Amino acid sequence: MADTRKLGFGPIASPSGGVLVVFADDNLHFGPRTRALLGSAADLVARAAKSERFAGKSGSALDIVAPEGLKASRLVVLGTGKAADQAQDGAQDKPQDFVKLGGAAMGRVPSAASEVTLLLELADGPLKPDSAADVALGATLRAYSFDRYKTKRREGEEGPVKARITLGVADVAGAKRAWAAREAVADGVVMARDLVNEPPNVLFPIEFARRAASLRKLGVGIDVLDVKAMTKLGMGALLGVGQGSRQDSRIVVMRWNGGKKGTSPIAFIGKGVCFDTGGINLKAHRSMLDMHTDMGGSAVALAVLEALSSLRFPFGVDAWLALAENQIGRMRLVAAAIRQVHLDGYVLDLLHVLADRLDLRVIGLRALDQRARFRR
Repeated sequence: MADTRKLGFGPIASPSGGVLVVFADDNLHFGPRTRALLGSAADLVARAAKSERFAGKSGSALDIVAPEGLKASRLVVLGTGKAADQAQDGAQDKPQDFVKLGGAAMGRVPSAASEVTLLLELADGPLKPDSAADVALGATLRAYSFDRYKTKRREGEEGPVKARITLGVADVAGAKRAWAAREAVADGVVMARDLVNEPPNVLFPIEFARRAASLRKLGVGIDVLDVKAMTKLGMGALLGVGQGSRQDSRIVVMRWNGGKKGTSPIAFIGKGVCFDTGGINLKAHRSMLDMHTDMGGSAVALAVLEALSSLRFPFGVDAWLALAENQIGRMRLVAAAIRQVHLDGYVLDLLHVLADRLDLRVIGLRALDQRARFRR
């Protein structure tokens, strides 16, 4: 995974250094605690806003370096828009999107920052725990980067923000409780993003299956079907997609038994083509450049199950990951080939061998057909 953000909650207080982020509406009004903590710096903000024509428009920002009267090295004032749209309970026509607000705040933080403090207070008072947790989610997702293999940056290119982030809130305990659920979602999103960003020579079907198996530690039941097992089950479509590759195909069957015995589980089926050349129906160069992301469906299915099992979801959940690599090797599938699929006696006459025409629809049917066999 990418580097975990160092994020925590604390009281609304002025930091001893680093970047301070505060929020102001279109009237340049701060929350009462924020206004008190800014002290004389509030007058500095007013003068800078007039000079920079900053009017608190939603998403806009006023950046002040070395603000006089504060220990922070930089003050960022983020606009939240019209005061009438500041509702935290959705009562207004355009309630504030606090996930988006957290992302916008992190987008204004310089990559060189080591400490960042966000005072989570609007003009009408501090954010409620759920709203504060949404800001934390947005900040976490905005701070994501995948630079695992990057050894050198271009001149002027900024690196990812790896600062320690403190969210100043009125109810620290409540915000931490609300954050627990969002943190599971954030971890799932980061998992999916990491998998999609991996290069195809690193993340091939067997490696994908190995990473998926890490969910056993969360209590997820996992079966990994190899070529022999899939052949026995008649999964000719997926095997046909992968037979031109040196990397063997896999199916990962995952079960979260959170529901009551006898209740039907929710099922997710993820397409997991780790690279899709198009096979004998070869894709053009430009169309092939991002084909390492053709496994995004399986990445999402895996991430959803990771999040739900972390939250001890009170229902059963199944996930089937259909993993293959569609290459143009000597044993590649050819058009007009016949593939045997043990699904009510059907066989497939393949007129086109692009992986997306083969695997997901048929594997989805096979997964539903075989679900009872693997649910226990």
